[in-house]
Amino acid sequence: MEAAIKLEERKERDKDFVREYVNNGGNATQAAIAVGVSQASASTVGYRLKSRLTKEIDTEQKAQLQGYAPKAISQIQSLAEKAESENVRLKANADLLDRAGWKPVDKQEITGKNDIEDMSDEELQAQLDSYFEAEVQKRGMKLVQA
Repeated sequence: MEAAIKLEERKERDKDFVREYVNNGGNATQAAIAVGVSQASASTVGYRLKSRLTKEIDTEQKAQLQGYAPKAISQIQSLAEKAESENVRLKANADLLDRAGWKPVDKQEITGKNDIEDMSDEELQAQLDSYFEAEVQKRGMKLVQA
């Protein structure tokens, strides 16, 4: 029964650590101290807790940011409409369009015809011979028949 209590205490401490870590901006040592770890071992324990609780920390950060998203979008809309700087209005509008699915394509597709695939073996050999002869001449070498 005592082990179950310790496990529950550990789970509670882990939840508290995650909350403190996210709220203080990511300082594992300060979060460890806030959940009752001594200052002498807070750095080591904080590092270990942070490493072990990475998924929980990410989840908590996303949850906190999700509540802020509507306010952030409202501020971007306000900037797009009312900012004094034309550059700020432009960037705010671009950001709103990106979020609405109107982001410009970042990738370019380059297509071309590959003549090599259509060549016969004889044509390929002639092409290789031509490249080889040009390289030999460029280097000032002579071919000798053996």
